[in-house]
Amino acid sequence: MPQIAISVIIPVYKVKPEYLLDCLQSVTQQSLNDIEIILVDDGADEDVAAVMLKAASSDSRIKLIKQEHAGVSVARNNGIASASGKYVTFVDSDDHILPDNLAAAYDFSEQNGLDISIWGTYKCYPGHKDEYMPFTETIPLLSDDEKRDLTLKTMVGYVPVYGRKCTRCGSGACCAKLYLRSFLVSCDIRYPEGVVRSEDVNFNLRAYDKASRIGYLHRFFYCYRMHDDSATFCYRENGIRVFEDALRAMRSYLDEAGKSEIFYQVYYMRCVFFFLESMDMDYFNSANPNPLPIRLKMMKKKLDDAPFSDAVRLIDKHYLTFARRIPVLLMKHRMAASLALFYRVYKKILG
Repeated sequence: MPQIAISVIIPVYKVKPEYLLDCLQSVTQQSLNDIEIILVDDGADEDVAAVMLKAASSDSRIKLIKQEHAGVSVARNNGIASASGKYVTFVDSDDHILPDNLAAAYDFSEQNGLDISIWGTYKCYPGHKDEYMPFTETIPLLSDDEKRDLTLKTMVGYVPVYGRKCTRCGSGACCAKLYLRSFLVSCDIRYPEGVVRSEDVNFNLRAYDKASRIGYLHRFFYCYRMHDDSATFCYRENGIRVFEDALRAMRSYLDEAGKSEIFYQVYYMRCVFFFLESMDMDYFNSANPNPLPIRLKMMKKKLDDAPFSDAVRLIDKHYLTFARRIPVLLMKHRMAASLALFYRVYKKILG
């Protein structure tokens, strides 16, 4: 029996039924028919579970796996373990892909003998969409320097160290990629279980490091739905912990792989930007019940802790634009109130 071309892994937990229906329709109606679709039910509610059951009963290519709620990393790892395709790809249950996505990615990977192929995405907002991609043209096989650039951008986005034509965007998400399954299995590349923020970044850093052949297809197939009820923006009490977990995993990767100083500099930048991003999830989230003075006091205390205190002490300002030096300076001197004011314009300044 011929091997299935692609296994599409879709973890499902908290998602609106209509979003999941859109997602499934976009996958089942791909121009490449030779696929299997692995739905991993990570403890979804009854309405969503009913959508999955109906889909599985109407399309023999859909395989339904159930697990007690354990998070997206466990769901994706279980999906990989259950996959039988030559390649695997991931789609989030609230996103969708364009009709020729899988056919084009499969052909590109086969023609160039790739371990990993990457393509562009759309970030879809109400009323408009933005292009998001790591490079500005198709690259059938990344050079060592381009692979380094991809890894650095995946860690933090734009830093002024690239000598090649590329964008400020990284490619850390698990989506919009096709992985050779035998490569993932032989290199034992798994999602870090217990890490709930940037788990896909940590997965891809290890995948990029082990991959011999990576290519970039400059086409836009993946549609990432941007909405306010995303887990990215939900309030978490002491939400900074999820960023600390992600940073510990990233630091472990750098130490294990014996990376050079530039990688550590980019890691320090990531520490700074994660601290700022924690304001969305915790310190200045509208659902945070603590009065502002308490939140500022908590921020000051956290700035004394590793890895944030180490990052602002060790970061080389020569790698930073002027705008990016501002939060480093404020964090270094524990100026929490000023950092809070800066945060109001942070996203616009840092682009």
